Amino acid sequence: MIKDILVSLRVGEGVDTAADYAVSAAAELGAHLTGVAVTYEIDVPPVYTEAFSTDFLEAQRAESQRLAQVAIDHFGEAARSMGLSGEVRKVDGTPGGAAEQIGVMARLYDLAIVNQSDADRMGAEEVITEAVLFDSGRPVIIVPRSQSKPFSAKRVLVAWDGGRAAARAVSEARPLLVHADLVEAVVVETGKKKANALPGADLARHLARHEKTVELRSLVPASGENVVDVLLKEVAARDIDMVIMGGYGHSRLREFVLGGVTRDVLDRMTVPVFLAH
Repeated sequence: MIKDILVSLRVGEGVDTAADYAVSAAAELGAHLTGVAVTYEIDVPPVYTEAFSTDFLEAQRAESQRLAQVAIDHFGEAARSMGLSGEVRKVDGTPGGAAEQIGVMARLYDLAIVNQSDADRMGAEEVITEAVLFDSGRPVIIVPRSQSKPFSAKRVLVAWDGGRAAARAVSEARPLLVHADLVEAVVVETGKKKANALPGADLARHLARHEKTVELRSLVPASGENVVDVLLKEVAARDIDMVIMGGYGHSRLREFVLGGVTRDVLDRMTVPVFLAH
């Protein structure tokens, strides 16, 4: 069961779609909700310390505190509108340091919810997504910037490639799948075989034992299409609420790097994406 949710609040200008989505998810699932807001510090290398005055650094910190409070106030209003009493936690640090703290914090929550990063604007969302996905051991939902609908998991698409991460995602998402009216497992036939991959029919049999019927679809990309093109077309055609997939990537020392398909999905997503690693 999902009874304890953590949401990373967007600090800065713009609509916080993750906060609004998380509030609706907590209300729907009967879960406790915690919002975490970051007061960001400027990470100034020692060699450049003298180039920044104390007044400048203090002004930047004050502005960061103001923006964090704006995020907290919005979260509080959204929670109260749904009859929830959301808890708030604050984190101080550089973008990388704060993301690491949130990733560790998320270990004791059933689910973390974060905002989609903005490719046109510098922000911490992508770093936070990677930290939660790879360091918490918990699933994460990434909410598109364009999201306006409240939480729903009635029509779910599982992007199935038979790998470990996809299996982990399905397992973590099982509390949501119980209430789904449609569970569609999509296998995109790229012609490449993954070692030790389990076929979609095995997934269908497994979920059938959990009293959930799966509609299995094998799709072949048209000329010029890639895996993400196929998934996005299917999401639109079947009016999907949420995509469930494995979060792929690799570690470079302590820096985690999202895999190509995962990054492409998160850049182009049109509905919330449930990831597990």
